[in-house]
Amino acid sequence: MIVPIFAIAFSAALKIRWGDREMSQKIAEPPTQPAFIIRPVKRRELEELIEVYKSGYEGLEEYAERTEEDIWDYLEWLYDGDPNGFLVAEANGELIGFVSVHSDWWDRRYQRRTAEFHELVIRKDWQGKGIGRALMMAALDYARAQGCDYASLWVGEGNWKAREWYRRLGFEEVGKGWGVWVRMVKKLRDE
Repeated sequence: MIVPIFAIAFSAALKIRWGDREMSQKIAEPPTQPAFIIRPVKRRELEELIEVYKSGYEGLEEYAERTEEDIWDYLEWLYDGDPNGFLVAEANGELIGFVSVHSDWWDRRYQRRTAEFHELVIRKDWQGKGIGRALMMAALDYARAQGCDYASLWVGEGNWKAREWYRRLGFEEVGKGWGVWVRMVKKLRDE
């Protein structure tokens, strides 16, 4: 298993080290982009992510867990599913966002392994500053390093902003399910 060692965001590129491999991903950032790092979460930090989760879902509560107990249980489930795929963004010692990808998920619809993105949340006051894109690129790099050929996710049907954002990242809408959710898939490698 390849374990992420560290990640540092620079103004023009994100450098990630997974075991003995280094990868770079260009990030479109304004020159005033605040400094932040991306790294794997520590189990003891899950409680701090409850407030990040609640802030990130302001205005989208219909898609979110509602009670702190449910959020805590959900965060633990995300962590237990793939601790190395649960990455946080940190700025000035504060957690400001996170992404969770399970790199060994079985997609029953397509009968194949996929990197399943369960959550991408950025604190409301940090949205629109490149944090989500940096987290997503780091998680996609992690999925590729784990040998995944596809990435997939569910997004709220009425969350048009996120649906368009994922499309710009190369995800395609492939169907609906589970009530108010839209399925999106991205090919990570050429066959």
